[in-house]
Amino acid sequence: MSNNSGHNIISFVAHNAAHVEVHQHHCFQIVASIKGNFTCAIGGNSYPRKKGFIVNQNVAHSCQAADASVIVYFIDAESHHGWQLKEMLAGNDFLDIEPFFTVLQSNRFCADGNENLPKIELKKIANEVFDAILPAHNSISENLTDERIVKTLDFIDAHLSENIRLETIANLIHLSPERTRHLFAQATGSPFSQYVLWKRIKAVIVSVLQNRQTLTEAALQFGFSDQAHFCRIFKRTFGMSPKTHLKNSRFIQFLNPFV
Repeated sequence: MSNNSGHNIISFVAHNAAHVEVHQHHCFQIVASIKGNFTCAIGGNSYPRKKGFIVNQNVAHSCQAADASVIVYFIDAESHHGWQLKEMLAGNDFLDIEPFFTVLQSNRFCADGNENLPKIELKKIANEVFDAILPAHNSISENLTDERIVKTLDFIDAHLSENIRLETIANLIHLSPERTRHLFAQATGSPFSQYVLWKRIKAVIVSVLQNRQTLTEAALQFGFSDQAHFCRIFKRTFGMSPKTHLKNSRFIQFLNPFV
């Protein structure tokens, strides 16, 4: 995984995650086993004994992985890797990732002892898995070369703790709100409101993990009305509570952000 793409990706290892409830999100998700198999339900269909998959945007899915350890990646839709995944999925709900790996790679990635490795070693495996699925690409996505979109994304990143209105963005780039909405969705692959919400969720995660803020402090800082509001949005997005994700190191080890 190239260093310059890291801020567009959240990744973690989940150990023995017995049940991840049905959830969906506008980003792309990759799940890859590093120990055992798991059962997933995607778009209402059940798929047993899986090693890994890519799931498309806004597709409802859940997972049963009581005896498995899996690496999970959430990839921003507007990133170059997001556009790569969109092309790979070609409108399908999901894609099995096993064909991307050689037998040797699969044996290495899915070894019984991998869940006991130090985090730095798990991060190396996570990078190898990611690069096997999405080889490094040096070109900048053509979809994000529009200076108006670059200006918009920079503005959003700098004002996540404030109320960001579409009308404000429209004035910033000298377009009507409706034209701005259309241009934004076309360029990023995400509706404006969902994009901002996802960026706020990520900002809370980083603040809790790296800055050691409490959930309440971080949620309030980045635009959620209270911790309960953030917890509802988080569970709808990830299928698990933030307490399980962010506070229980027995089951979840974050690799990006690296803590």
